Amino acid sequence: MVLVNKSPYEILAVPQNIDYVKLRTVYRTKIHEHKQKEISAFNFRRICRAYETLSDYDKRNRYDSQNEWISELSIEKYTPQQLAAEPDLLRDLKQRLNTANLTQLNAQDSVTGHTTLYTAARAGNLEAVKFLTEQGAEPDLSQRTKSTALHVAAFYGHADVVRCLLESGADYRIKNSGNCTAEDEAYNQDVKQVFTELKQNDYVRVAANELNWFLENSLTQHQDTEYFAQRQTLLHCACKKGYDDLVHWLIEQKLANLDLVDFNGNSALHLAAYGGHTSIVEYLLNSGCDSTLRNRWGTTAEEEGIKHGDRIIDIFQRIRTRDMFEMAKEGIDWWFYYYFDDNLKDMTDSNGTSLLYYACRYGQHSVAKWLLEHGADVNIQMKVKPKSTPLHGAKFRGHIKIVELLLEYGADVNIKNDFGATVFDEAISEEVDKNIASQITELLAEHKHNLKSEKLIEIHIYEDDDDDDDDTKEKLPEKVKIGLNDGYKDLLASLSKTSLNQCRHFFIARRALYFKDDNTTVISAVGCARYTSSKFIDTPICLTGHKTLPTKNIISQTTRQEPRLDLRSFTKLLAAHSKVEWFSLKAPLTQKKIVRMNDLMFTFGENSITDDIEVKLTIIFSPDREKFDIPGCICLFKLELFTDTPKLVELPVVSIANQPNARLYTLATPSTYSFTSDTRRARLSTIDGTHVFIRHVDIIPGKLALPIDMFIATVLEQPLISRDNPVSCKCLNIHKRDAESFPHVVYHGTNIEAVRSILLDGFVIPGTVVSSGKRINPPGNHIARGTTVSGVPDFPAAIFVSPSIYYSSDPTYAKSFDNGDQKLIPILECSVKSNSYRTYPCTTPQYKENPDDNMEAIEWRITNPANIQINSILFITQIESISASKRIRITKMN
Repeated sequence: MVLVNKSPYEILAVPQNIDYVKLRTVYRTKIHEHKQKEISAFNFRRICRAYETLSDYDKRNRYDSQNEWISELSIEKYTPQQLAAEPDLLRDLKQRLNTANLTQLNAQDSVTGHTTLYTAARAGNLEAVKFLTEQGAEPDLSQRTKSTALHVAAFYGHADVVRCLLESGADYRIKNSGNCTAEDEAYNQDVKQVFTELKQNDYVRVAANELNWFLENSLTQHQDTEYFAQRQTLLHCACKKGYDDLVHWLIEQKLANLDLVDFNGNSALHLAAYGGHTSIVEYLLNSGCDSTLRNRWGTTAEEEGIKHGDRIIDIFQRIRTRDMFEMAKEGIDWWFYYYFDDNLKDMTDSNGTSLLYYACRYGQHSVAKWLLEHGADVNIQMKVKPKSTPLHGAKFRGHIKIVELLLEYGADVNIKNDFGATVFDEAISEEVDKNIASQITELLAEHKHNLKSEKLIEIHIYEDDDDDDDDTKEKLPEKVKIGLNDGYKDLLASLSKTSLNQCRHFFIARRALYFKDDNTTVISAVGCARYTSSKFIDTPICLTGHKTLPTKNIISQTTRQEPRLDLRSFTKLLAAHSKVEWFSLKAPLTQKKIVRMNDLMFTFGENSITDDIEVKLTIIFSPDREKFDIPGCICLFKLELFTDTPKLVELPVVSIANQPNARLYTLATPSTYSFTSDTRRARLSTIDGTHVFIRHVDIIPGKLALPIDMFIATVLEQPLISRDNPVSCKCLNIHKRDAESFPHVVYHGTNIEAVRSILLDGFVIPGTVVSSGKRINPPGNHIARGTTVSGVPDFPAAIFVSPSIYYSSDPTYAKSFDNGDQKLIPILECSVKSNSYRTYPCTTPQYKENPDDNMEAIEWRITNPANIQINSILFITQIESISASKRIRITKMN
């Protein structure tokens, strides 16, 4: 039946004296008939116009008295509320609101107070509700009778919409003017069942601010579990809603992760700032959350708070302008991560005391480490008396871990303060425990011995403890130093008695070090055992030690054979192609001295020599790759000190002009490997020996730099190439794929900070200590170690890849990062051997299926890292222009 030329009463089939409550029940019936296809879209449009007329007091009076009503309305004249009321107009609704700002999105009808979300919920328009909540529509806004979208969805019997609203954070405890909750208004059993089910869900309880319920029942899931389509954690929800007490409880009592992001890339701080919850924003910032994170629109939390004027911005500004010296003194390391200008790393206060001295003097290890990692001068002296160094201050106050840290970063033990005291002469405060004082003295004595005996390579030995999934309990490694020629026996001899009893077999990232004979050096064994075939090794070298040869989780490997370096031939080759320069220095050096040989510069520190010295420099720029076989070498040089009693108390810093990505290495003769200190990259490790500057290629500036021999150097000036398959991306080729041995192409999402580690060590089983010294374990908000899944005990103890690049790009696995004005995600393209894996269904419930996905076999579990090969790194663009996206977002918010 076509409803044309009928009155609104006839269209709804109701009497003229029908009351408003009964009218709602009639409309509810019509909506359900339309959902069940019993009423056409055309007729339902007429029903909507009729209900709009009769449900409004003024419009109904006008019709009754003057026979006036709007029976026809062109789509262009529809309000968003009217579009949302008709499910068939979903496309028009999305087009209308796609660029709407949040004020428009949450706009309420001037008479009824209805929002667009309210009318979508009333109509059972599930797709519109999903769209609106994803765009930021507020589910708890109430209309004139104080009912929310959740109330109307429940009253109209739309169980699927009720579920969607609850999963989006709607508060089910809100009461309308009739003193009814949405659950009280439930029309049918289906709706009641949704409330019964979801009220047992932690997220839904948080959305209702039920802290007392949690105090009585605790959490049923991990505190960092991601919930529903928006993939928000409990902390996200509490911050979004402005529930201070719940936020404090989740962080202080449950140790919720501050920096997890939801489906839109929002952190808890984003949502608190967007909601204008100033007390929560300030609390989160003071708790050390990452204020630099960007969401899917490219905005930071501070920018999300712009809609509230200066209220939110002022909080960030107060944090940003804190006294940096107080931050160093108090050990507020997160402040340096997010707010500190790296150019001020050697800043001194009005008394001439540096930030590093403050951190070391007050025992703030994490701040000291951060400053040193960012290039702070390890030897910076106070500008006023007693002109002590950070090392003097750390020793006097008994901060042994900081003394150790400063020595690792090359602190000069020979610098004297105004009292003429080196660190060896410096006293230790009487307030320091005598046992600690003794350990510091022993540490300095051992350091002096290592300097004299040319023990140049630092080794960190970790216990193998792969069943412990809590890397916060990681035991400190034993730190030893060995010489270039030291082998297995020398390594054992350097260990303490305790470690010697536990360490007889050594592994790097679960790859066994193989000592062929007594002539095999440690550095050669390390180089041959690694996943990467690069000739360049960073120190400290991080190993795990085992009492007996383990069988669990050890990689099946073929140890590479390294050709021994023929020193005589190498010396002749160097002499034949090099240039010899001489320079001399007169003692004492009262100020810093720079010696430049073409682009090569040596910087000798003040008081670094005690006698006149003469130095022979043998140098080659850009040595022939085929002759010398040193890939990426910019400069090869050798220093020889000519003096009867050499008195070089501090080794020089070396740099090379116009090569910002060059790194200084020392040839570990007689092996063919070269090593560098990760903590002293610009200082010579020894005055003797042969040194090289190796070009590192900035794959992603500031994020990922690699030596040339770690990737296929097709075009060095532009190592990233464009690809359209399997998706549009930039690509760095690492290996040429062995399609015969590794026939199946798969993908692995990761974060940019982990890429270099994976390239060095290959994929590793959780629990493995990798080259950086970090023990790898699953993220806390995903499947935990020891969990049985699909009948597999300790399911996470494996490597996971997927044949779907979309699944691997999911935020659970791949973390975005900024690259200039773009936002990218890193994906490793790999290949695996046949019959080396088992397939499993999706373990990320919120993942949205793509057309080619096989959801029952979308995860591949691999237990032997030797069965997977890394071929390429793909960088997929998430945001083409952060600045443009940000402008759109900010405009939308305002």
